[in-house]
Amino acid sequence: MKQEKIYLKDYKAPGFTVESVNLDFNLNEDFCRVLAKTQIKKTSPGAELRLNGEDLKLVAIKINGQTLSVDQYTVTPEELTIPNVPDSFTLEIETELQPQNNTSLEGLYKSNGIFCTQCEAQGFRKITYFLDRPDIMTSYSVTIEADKTKYPVLLSNGDRIKIEDLGNGRHKAFWKDPHKKPCYLFALVAGDLGVIRDTFTTKTGRKVNLEVYAAHGKQERCWHAMDSLKKSMKWDEDTFGLEYDLNDYMIVAIDDFNAGAMENKGLNIFNSRLVLADSNSATDVDFHSIESVVAHEYFHNWTGNRVTLRDWFQLSLKEGLTVFRDQEFSADMTDRGTQRIEDVDALRTGQFAEDAGPNAHPVRPESCMAVDNFFTMTIYEKGSEVIRMMQTIVGRKGFRKGMDEYFRRHDGQAVTTDDFASAISEPNGKDFSQFKRWYHQAGTPVVSVQENFDAAKGEFHLTLEQHCPPTPNQPQKDPFHVPLMMGLLDRRGQELKLDCEKIQVNSDGKHLIELKDKKETFVFKSLQERPVLSILREFSAPINIKWEASQDDLYFLMEKDTDSFNRREMAQKLGLTVLHNLIAQARAKAPLTVDPRFVKTMSAIIRDANMDPGFKSKMLQLPSHAILAQEEAVLDAEAFHLARTTLRAAIARENRGHLLDIYRQFHGVEPKSRDTKVFSHRSLKNQALGYLADLNDPEILEIVNKQYWDAQNMTDRMAAMMLLADSNSAHREKALQNFHDDWKNDSVVINKWFTAQATTSRSNVLEDVKALTKHPAFSLTNPNNVYSLLRAFGANIVRFHDPKMDAYEFYADKILEIDAKNPQVAARLCAAFNFVQKLEPAMKEKALKQIKRMVAVESLSKNSRELLQSALV
Repeated sequence: MKQEKIYLKDYKAPGFTVESVNLDFNLNEDFCRVLAKTQIKKTSPGAELRLNGEDLKLVAIKINGQTLSVDQYTVTPEELTIPNVPDSFTLEIETELQPQNNTSLEGLYKSNGIFCTQCEAQGFRKITYFLDRPDIMTSYSVTIEADKTKYPVLLSNGDRIKIEDLGNGRHKAFWKDPHKKPCYLFALVAGDLGVIRDTFTTKTGRKVNLEVYAAHGKQERCWHAMDSLKKSMKWDEDTFGLEYDLNDYMIVAIDDFNAGAMENKGLNIFNSRLVLADSNSATDVDFHSIESVVAHEYFHNWTGNRVTLRDWFQLSLKEGLTVFRDQEFSADMTDRGTQRIEDVDALRTGQFAEDAGPNAHPVRPESCMAVDNFFTMTIYEKGSEVIRMMQTIVGRKGFRKGMDEYFRRHDGQAVTTDDFASAISEPNGKDFSQFKRWYHQAGTPVVSVQENFDAAKGEFHLTLEQHCPPTPNQPQKDPFHVPLMMGLLDRRGQELKLDCEKIQVNSDGKHLIELKDKKETFVFKSLQERPVLSILREFSAPINIKWEASQDDLYFLMEKDTDSFNRREMAQKLGLTVLHNLIAQARAKAPLTVDPRFVKTMSAIIRDANMDPGFKSKMLQLPSHAILAQEEAVLDAEAFHLARTTLRAAIARENRGHLLDIYRQFHGVEPKSRDTKVFSHRSLKNQALGYLADLNDPEILEIVNKQYWDAQNMTDRMAAMMLLADSNSAHREKALQNFHDDWKNDSVVINKWFTAQATTSRSNVLEDVKALTKHPAFSLTNPNNVYSLLRAFGANIVRFHDPKMDAYEFYADKILEIDAKNPQVAARLCAAFNFVQKLEPAMKEKALKQIKRMVAVESLSKNSRELLQSALV
């Protein structure tokens, strides 16, 4: 089955404008009738009207009140074409839908008896025939009619106009959105839901009504989301001067949702796992994620809704920018240094792997088969780093000036990444022509570092050379514009003055290097001794550094760098070196010997009573298996596991008493507090317990078991359950059974139980996962179930790529089964095969066999086909 690509170069402005849309929904149990009445104007003489539509039953079409005969239009499975239309006209289209049978969870569907929509990216075409493209912005009026008892809550975008009781057991709601928007931001919810309410007063004194909806009995777990929303609204006013522009803001929690959340104007629809939270059911990480995602969707009101994207190739215009904004918000709500470490860890784990894999693509892609496949780490996280580099270059003050200019120029428009770059660069007198290569060149650049100190002249020469590895369809890359924050330290760890002609100073007075040539040397003068270089501070560019620094310098920076990100970065770099040597020993079947200097340095961190607990927790993290898979030439799952467990056990043995002291110091302190300081205490405590558990000491496993049963919050309970699930302890089955019995009826929490079992390093994990797919609480049609069990297992590098298992065949079977129901969810599972080219020959052959089997299925969706075919190249 041939599926054609679409290309950015083929973009053409629409030949029509839509002046307004009136949508009338008549919701019933076995069908839904939609009447769409639109006011349309032709902007290109001779243009024929081609409307997108999928899975629709067309009932009637009228133009200016006259019903069209069947010879006046053409319908295909994807389009409705009307060749001859007036220059200005009213189009009425009646369609019939079956939301109860819509397993794709796009368009209008039902989730546990609740009607809801998901229109991004191209779901609106499953509601009615329409010009389903983001550069068609128009005003919407909506009426919703439904059974009054079954669906007492009827919501859509904008302002509530009125609700009518129809007197026949049904009622009707009227909504009008005063702001023009693209159809992907349309939303509807109808159901019987619980709600919490609050208000927010804007900086100009307007009172906004806030509502968060969830299933009855769960609405009290929505208060954290409500608090997060109010914090977000205040932060956006204080930081960017952006005020909310409607009278109402609503969030609705839905169990069946493909993504995390959706920023529909005034009516955000959320995956339940990113709304429902209290200390008994949610971990500290859950609380943090909810705050971040609520903020993200709220911030979209301006960066995505008020100013939207011209076409889907510009997706990072809104997503990269809004991820940057939610990261800045999270940094202000917590600890800026620790938040930066977390953001970069996520980038490296997911996006760097994407850049190095078969589906590498630019932040602004050039082509695709399925628009839904654009929702990637590259678009979001790397897109955010591109925005962050702009801020680094011009400074925070300059960036705010550019953002103000962006909204002044483009409010109410559908624009491009070029428009955004111009709005930031021009008010700051910067030329971003070379910088924009970050948008259209894929891959992670590598910057090589060479140092030379001329003692006689007191000069330090820093030579930087950049290159970017080939990526699909881009074998050669031009030099990037790379901002590098840096410093030079003396032997006491004090900052030295940077005396260099090429050093740039941004609007905040921060010093940085702007590397633009392929190779360039920077000379620092007036130095009394050889300095220690600290480069790529705050991870100022999404690059890899190739730097043969001495071990002494790396350990020095790990201990004394004034940049917290770089201190932790040196710990990771040294950890990778130690693990690389252990992996080589394991592959050679040699005895594993751990570098004592690294263990000694990690021991000093453990014993440092003055180090911030949250930062200490980050310093003690070793490079993950996902990072090892990127760094090592061959993905040898057994060697990875043996190396990492050997190193962790060595650190734990050396520090058993001190780790127990940390555990006891923070155990039981404010167990239900949501304070970020307490979060960091729990993080360090459970980090210490994790190290101790690697000793497989029965006494330690008793402590783990006691924590599980005594825990007064989900953070401690989950930490203990994960450790027990990964052990052979006699306590394992009892704890897992208890957690299941407590939470089997809670769709959000039971997914934690699935993940705990899918991510263990136990040799029988595949059999566990197979059994869990048949569990009553698991459904292949629920995205959260699929992600928590199957996607989690696909990311379990140790066991997914275990040569003693047949994981690939099982996984391919599930991808095909899910693809037939929900292509978006199936496509997300395909990423498990991204490392296929790094596997040893026998494992590579097994993986390729399954990929070829899936691609050979004629009915495979374009979503999955696009990603899997790339892995075969």
